[in-house]
Amino acid sequence: MKSITLNNQVKPFSTIFLILTIAMANQSCNQNPTRTQSTKPELKIGWAEINYTPKVGHDLVGNYRGNDYASRGIHDPLFGKALVAEGSNKVKVAVLTVDICYIPTSMISLMRRHIASATDIPPDHIMIHATHTHSGPPADLDSPDAQEYMKKAADAVIEANKNLIVSELGVGRTRENRVSHNRRLKAVDGTTHMVWEKFEPGFIDKALGGIDSELITLSIEQNGKTVGALVNFGCHPTTLTGNNWLYSADYPGYLTESVQKVKGNDFGVQFLNAPSGNVTQVDYEVGFIDTFQECQRIGYLLGVATLQAMNDSMSATGDGSVAVSVEKVPLKTIHITDEQKAWAEKIMKRVEKEGMPELQPDGIPDELYAKRWLNLYKQKDNIDELEVMALRIGDVSIVGMPGEMFNEFGIYIKENSPSKNTLVVGLANGSYHYFPTEISFGQGPEGFEPMITGYETTPGTTDYEKGAGEKLAASAVAQLKNLSAKKK
Repeated sequence: MKSITLNNQVKPFSTIFLILTIAMANQSCNQNPTRTQSTKPELKIGWAEINYTPKVGHDLVGNYRGNDYASRGIHDPLFGKALVAEGSNKVKVAVLTVDICYIPTSMISLMRRHIASATDIPPDHIMIHATHTHSGPPADLDSPDAQEYMKKAADAVIEANKNLIVSELGVGRTRENRVSHNRRLKAVDGTTHMVWEKFEPGFIDKALGGIDSELITLSIEQNGKTVGALVNFGCHPTTLTGNNWLYSADYPGYLTESVQKVKGNDFGVQFLNAPSGNVTQVDYEVGFIDTFQECQRIGYLLGVATLQAMNDSMSATGDGSVAVSVEKVPLKTIHITDEQKAWAEKIMKRVEKEGMPELQPDGIPDELYAKRWLNLYKQKDNIDELEVMALRIGDVSIVGMPGEMFNEFGIYIKENSPSKNTLVVGLANGSYHYFPTEISFGQGPEGFEPMITGYETTPGTTDYEKGAGEKLAASAVAQLKNLSAKKK
């Protein structure tokens, strides 16, 4: 069902539509295909969630807001949600998701140490994923209270580890193509633009890429009852722009709400955002609708898709074993030329006189790019090592990719994985801005000014040289193949 727009506002779903949709999903989800499977080796799963919402007043992270980032209130709570798996081979892994924009590696290390100190889970067996809501607090080590509330979010793993029960897994799939769009656009004059800009009719030729519409669920059955599910789908949770001042999980919060309306409030829903660096909820032909009502529309559509996928689940417990692989991939920082440095210095001289610009709904102003370019210039020829993680739980593989990967990388990993059940997750175990595809760096006119080839390919939005994303994806596929070979 397509939403109807009037004056850039989404018409609310009718009550009848919601009741019928949920009732139909509820009826179909009562059928549980994994329930009749034969006895499997003992795979144990534990799940928990903790409301970590910090006090009001901490900055909101994810949009440029001029000089005022402070939150004003709470629209909906922020959670840490965790799954812990103990295999039939006694290996343990944990997957923690946090309703937050990003988590730097320094904070990832602190959270892993915190979890390991209270459990028997090794730090390098813990995947930590940021859902990427732009309406959450900072996660930098030196941000006020951040260590306290991030440890609280990490406590979800500690609690999940106490809840281990023999479990069966089921994997389901469906497609939902009504909520996401490629946000890079080619204009009729050959220039590259972003969906949040305003255009004259006929100015945009086409999108510079596609989307990954696949939604995958990993259902958990305990004592003959499905008690929760991981949901893997890729789309930026950026419905709420810099005009919002309230804490919110964005559409993933409404996804949880819609599923729980059918399955009950105790049903666990853990959202894993797939690679979506170039995928957004904005349809440029409609405009940027930055309301909680739009969050609900997206979340409820994905909630119904989740219920459908769960209903079509196939057993994926396999031999019940668990395995982990981690590789540190060396990447070179992006090169800032002397010409770019001179441009940045000129901009910063203006900032000294006029200050930084006012709030803007999305993207980054030239002044912030100038600041980043000067920092990147100092780091030229640096080599960083970025973590790529692959987990196997029974017949399911979960890949954690650092930063905001383009959706094409997620598709590539799934298509080349030896496991037919592969979930790919972005913004895992660290935050490193964007990883565009090689081809995207050449989309647009020649030149060096910010945004000339689009937002994600501009230095400062991406921090590593062209081809970095391909190297990370290759590492993921190689690790998946190694895990598969060891299983045989």
